[in-house]
Amino acid sequence: MNSTKQDSQFAWRAMCIFLALGGWICLLKFIERFELISPMNVSLLRLISSVICFAWLAKYSLQKRLSTAIRATFLVFVVSITLEMFFGFTEDVVAWNEFAIVGQNSQTRRLIEQILSGLWFSSGLFLVYLMIRSLEQTSRQLETALAELHDSQEQNIRRERLSALGEMASGIAHDLNNTLAPVVAYTESLLTISDLSVEQRRQCECALQAANDAAAVIKRLGYFYRGQDVTVTNELVSLKELVSQIPLLTRPKWRDEAQLQGCTLDVRLDLEDVPPVRGSAAELRTVLTNLLFNAVDAMPDGGVITLKLFKQEESVVVEVIDTGTSMSDEQAARCFEPFFSTKKENSGLGLSVCHGIVLQHGGDIEIDTSPQRGSIFRIILPIAENCQAAIAKRPAAYEPKTELRCLYVEDDAAVRDAFATMFDAIGVQLKVAATGDIGLEMVHQHSYDVVFTDLGMNGTDGAVVLATIKRIRPDLPVVVVSGWPREEVSAWFTDKAQPDHIIEKPAMLKDIVRVLAAIDTPARTDESVNV
Repeated sequence: MNSTKQDSQFAWRAMCIFLALGGWICLLKFIERFELISPMNVSLLRLISSVICFAWLAKYSLQKRLSTAIRATFLVFVVSITLEMFFGFTEDVVAWNEFAIVGQNSQTRRLIEQILSGLWFSSGLFLVYLMIRSLEQTSRQLETALAELHDSQEQNIRRERLSALGEMASGIAHDLNNTLAPVVAYTESLLTISDLSVEQRRQCECALQAANDAAAVIKRLGYFYRGQDVTVTNELVSLKELVSQIPLLTRPKWRDEAQLQGCTLDVRLDLEDVPPVRGSAAELRTVLTNLLFNAVDAMPDGGVITLKLFKQEESVVVEVIDTGTSMSDEQAARCFEPFFSTKKENSGLGLSVCHGIVLQHGGDIEIDTSPQRGSIFRIILPIAENCQAAIAKRPAAYEPKTELRCLYVEDDAAVRDAFATMFDAIGVQLKVAATGDIGLEMVHQHSYDVVFTDLGMNGTDGAVVLATIKRIRPDLPVVVVSGWPREEVSAWFTDKAQPDHIIEKPAMLKDIVRVLAAIDTPARTDESVNV
């Protein structure tokens, strides 16, 4: 780049000097025509001015980092044209006429003049060509640099947009977690009621599962704005239970929305008892939901969707079968590519996300299309090791060894009431405080076994509540319950008093039970029991 820049500068200077020299020679010829100066003096002035210009350019070419082609061509041009001018000057000197080379009557002179004329003319043309090419190369490099600068500016703009989106996503994730907290709390509390019918219990379980899936999506959103890789939860998943939930969770799409469009869809289940797999139930449920939605879109006139589950050698296979419009071979080959879609209103990321999730679970996803029978999306997942182990179920009812006294500090009334409902469901006494100041006053007045506190609150926030409690009662466990991710909450207290436990919203009964079971209950006075 530097050498090309020097070539370009030399080209411009040489061009300007050649033009100025040409104008000077034309002026000398004009003066000679009116016999104001003798021809010999005109030739001498022409020779001297040319030598000065060429000498300056030659010095520039030696000092600067020019390309070898331009430097060599220019030196040939300078030498040849200088010698040609020298011969032209000596032509008017009568005393030199008899010399063998420079004499006017010498045959050698004529041959040398012809050779020199050819040299400077050809080298001059080639020099112009090299200069033009150098200028073109410089122009291309400038265009490339301009394009790179433009791309850099676009990247900076996108980076700023992503940064702003990340900040916005962080706030949205926190608010959504707070919104989901009462949904999870009240649904889990309903499930503790023994008088629920089978259908009512199934509907509550599906509602709870949908809320947990939403929380998982919010968590993935947090991975996005923090720039972290999404990790797959390594838990035993019962695919039969998971697949059986899909029709109820997606009913608004395949039944209600289809009826509004004047068509009828039916979802059928063909499920065998299969061993469990390892992974994330929420992620796998996302895959099946997306595949069912795609099947609905492929049947604008109605049809049947079948969810089939069976064991195949050392794997479990889930098939989503539709009777709608099938893909072409080219579309089927590209359907898992990011941003590829056969529908204009879609982003083309749904199947790509499904493909990525299945691969993260160590499985594979296939598509089988036929014009006569629609499409079959086939998910193949490896059977979990120790598949006879029990699938994780809802935690058993919590029975505290002693009568725990708990305090919850939360400024959101809906979340506060929902948290109290969960404690009632497990038979643990809970006092609540609407502000951080009220919570600290209650800690001063009464004795508690554990304090739960939100982090972000108006006025005295959870960090101040934690620091104050740890200062006056270092032995009192403090649990931070926050809509922010665990990693951010931990980083918040790096150089401050540390919480004993952290619970992410929406909190579940198993989270609360786990924390309560881990707390050593200190001895209490009789007065503290009656508070």
